[in-house]
Amino acid sequence: MPEGKSLGGFLRPWQVAQYLGIPIEKVYEMMESGELPAEKIEGRWRVDLAKLEKWLDEDVSPEDIEKLAQRLDVPQEKVRDFFKQLGRS
Repeated sequence: MPEGKSLGGFLRPWQVAQYLGIPIEKVYEMMESGELPAEKIEGRWRVDLAKLEKWLDEDVSPEDIEKLAQRLDVPQEKVRDFFKQLGRS
């Protein structure tokens, strides 16, 4: 199988990191904690692309966004700017 291909709708952790634009270490932490919809297939982490897209589309509370921002080391100023853009100051 060519290096860049997913496994039939499943993504490898490095592909998830690229897809989400976050460090791969954070992807592994989120998979281990259950925050990210992932499963082990033959002992290796995989993420179903359809489940990942559904997870991204879910309504998320401001508290969840702040928690994720802290986990990803996003500066609080960027979080506040994000909420301002949403009209949720």
